[in-house]
Amino acid sequence: MKKLLAIMVGLAVSTSVMAKPEISGHVGLKSDHLMRGMTMNSGLAAHGKVQADWKGAYAELDVHQNDQNGDAKMMAKMLAGYGKEVIEGFHTSVEYHDYSFRDDWDNKLEDFQEVAVKVKHEMFEAAYHTGLEDAPDYWEVSTDALKYLNISYGDWEDRGANFGVSTSLGNHFGGDINLGWTWFDADDASIMEDDDTIWVSYKINF
Repeated sequence: MKKLLAIMVGLAVSTSVMAKPEISGHVGLKSDHLMRGMTMNSGLAAHGKVQADWKGAYAELDVHQNDQNGDAKMMAKMLAGYGKEVIEGFHTSVEYHDYSFRDDWDNKLEDFQEVAVKVKHEMFEAAYHTGLEDAPDYWEVSTDALKYLNISYGDWEDRGANFGVSTSLGNHFGGDINLGWTWFDADDASIMEDDDTIWVSYKINF
């Protein structure tokens, strides 16, 4: 899978080798770190992301605090992808994801990979994640068509389903503040537990 990631990154760079990449990202805090509805950190969690874009190709590193996976202290997601508007009004992208749980940068305790296909329209977003090497699949749909609310629903194979509602509270104290509620319905065959969480997040974009 590492070879696949290298190939995708290589293709991304080669599509615009003469172009200067655009760098963006954010740092912030969240009252609870949730992954597909599941609590990954008990209490306040720091997170950060940096992304480089090259005219449709992109790469990203996303890091969160984590204390719900044994000895893991952080979760890192590395991503490479390419997207474009194939049909007018519909932006489609294909991505490779590598998730790892670590107790420090040099010691990876657990990981899994997936390939995701995403479609974005002004009224909704949909994504299907195909797990690699026996990792479970995941799909999700979301919409902000209600203007002030974002509503999402997703299902993680053999893990459980999640439903979420969130809203933006605007920019305050130099950063964006969001408030939301997420419900997780654990699969009967899993070792997960049902959960619902009210959360608030604060992030500074750069």
